[in-house]
Formats: sequence, structure tokens, C-alpha cells
Amino acid sequence: ILFDADTQRMLGTISTGIGANAFEVDREKGIVHTAETYLSRHTRGQRTDVISTYDIRTLSPISEITIAPKHPSGSPMRHYTGIVTDSETELMLVTNITPAMSVSVVDLKSGTFLREIPTAGCGLVYPSEKLSFLQLCGDGRAQLITLNSNGEELSRVRSELFFDLETDPLMEKPARTEAGWVFNTFLGKVFQATTVAGKIRVNLLFNVSDDDEGWRIGGMQPVAFHVPSQLLLLLMHQGGENTHKDPGSEIWYINLATGATTHRLSLAVPANSIQVSQDEFALLYAGSIAEDQVQVYDLKTTVSRGTISDIGLPTILQNL
Repeated sequence: ILFDADTQRMLGTISTGIGANAFEVDREKGIVHTAETYLSRHTRGQRTDVISTYDIRTLSPISEITIAPKHPSGSPMRHYTGIVTDSETELMLVTNITPAMSVSVVDLKSGTFLREIPTAGCGLVYPSEKLSFLQLCGDGRAQLITLNSNGEELSRVRSELFFDLETDPLMEKPARTEAGWVFNTFLGKVFQATTVAGKIRVNLLFNVSDDDEGWRIGGMQPVAFHVPSQLLLLLMHQGGENTHKDPGSEIWYINLATGATTHRLSLAVPANSIQVSQDEFALLYAGSIAEDQVQVYDLKTTVSRGTISDIGLPTILQNL
């Protein structure tokens, strides 16, 4: 569902197949891509997975590319897909779970499915420099895979161990910065994963729980980043162990360079997902699946700009 956040007016909808979790946006071309699943009898029958392309202005489908019928669906996960590019190549990557982990590689320029790359023990797609992407692995590490223009694997490396699944798991819902990806753990550690010359660097930036014990990061989409002000935005709630999916009652403004909390915005309604626009007059969005609404705030003044109501389960919020 597409909205004008300044006026809270709905502009239209795009009907997608089963399990379409997020759009990959190409603003220059005015299009979006999404990985979808279709069954010949709606709830049963022959399965077909495709990457569909839609025109942003008309919201109409333009084309589709058939891919391996292994695309996961059901979980509201932003990073099942991603796009990696260089000057000549544009590849879309789609996570597969059968339950074996792999990634489908599609050439968006030629409109062809190229190949499937096994990624045992590691999953999801976090685009990195040029034709490479990060994944998270079950052993507490990150993995970097680099491709060539034909979608063939050139190299694969893993980081040092930096999180413990048993004592303090890492959330798979990061925000992207100019340097890389910012992840958080259940207990509030904040890491930045960057890639340089085909290698992974993971740095512990700070620990959010040091500011106020008893508060935790949580929700469906709990992290956002505002590039112009270098603000990391975290959806926070008060809770104990295993509350990482609980809605947040506050959004904390964190200076990414210092880790200092510069402001705590108290939400009118607890939210499950947050996002921030990147324009000059930035808006902060907070989506509630319990109330079927998205609250809109002015990022700088924190004044409410209104509410977008009657939205069913706003779990993934994206900027177009």
C-alpha cells in the first residue's frame, strides 16, 4: 500500500503473490522489484516463483522472471532479497529455504535466472560493495560472497565470531549506513559490519543498555538510520528475556559516532516497526500491527504530523 506521508493520503496498491515481503526500489527507473510465489489453485497446485517488476507511477506490472520455486514466505522479513550492482551489472538475489539455505541469482538487465548458490549455515541478503553481499551464519559470524558479472561465485569469506546465539543472539533486522550495516543483539550491543577489499570488519560500537537498564530493542523492524544527521533510531520497550518481538513505547535517538542517546520520543501508541525518510524535512514513521496504523512524526521537532489509519499489519515500512 502506497501513501503520501505528508498528507496521509493513500495513493494506491500493488497486488503481489504469496510471500512478497519487501520491494527492491530503483528510483532512477521508477520501478520496484519483488520476489513472489503463485500456486495454480491459489492454496494448492503447481508452484511458480517469480521476480515481478512494477511501475511506481502506474502501479502496474511490467515484467516477470521465473526463478527456482524455493523462495520463503510467511515471515515479515525485509532481507530475503537484495540487489547488487556495478557499472555494467545488476543482479537481484533471493534467499531460498527448503530448509537448505541457498541464494538465487537473477540478471535484471537481461531478465534471466542465472543460477543458485548454496549457502549452508548462512542466510539472508545484505548487499555490500559492488557485486558482493553479506549473510548471517548460525555459528555467530557473518559471511561475504563476491560474484562476477555472470552471477558466478568468485570468493567466500567469514568474519571472526562476534555474537553468541545462546547468550545474546543477534537480530537480523539491521539498518544500512554509508559504511555498512548496523546490527543489534537482544541485550543491546550495537555492531557495525563493513566490507573492505573483499574482507569483513565487525566493530562493537556501543551497548544501548548501558544508558538505562531494563530497556530493550524490539519489534518487527526496530532499527532505522537517518543519513544526513547520522542518527540511529531504535524502537525500545521495557521487558525481560524473550521480549525481542514486543512493541516499543519509545524511539531512542542515538548519535552513531558516540553512542550517546540524544532524545527519547514517547510514542502515542506502541509500535512494531519504524522507518525514517531521508529528505530535508525528514519524517519518522512508527507502525502498529495492533492498531493497524502508522504514526507520523517530524524527526527534528518530534511533533506529531498525523496518523495513517486502517492499514492491515504494517510490519515492513519502506521509503519510495
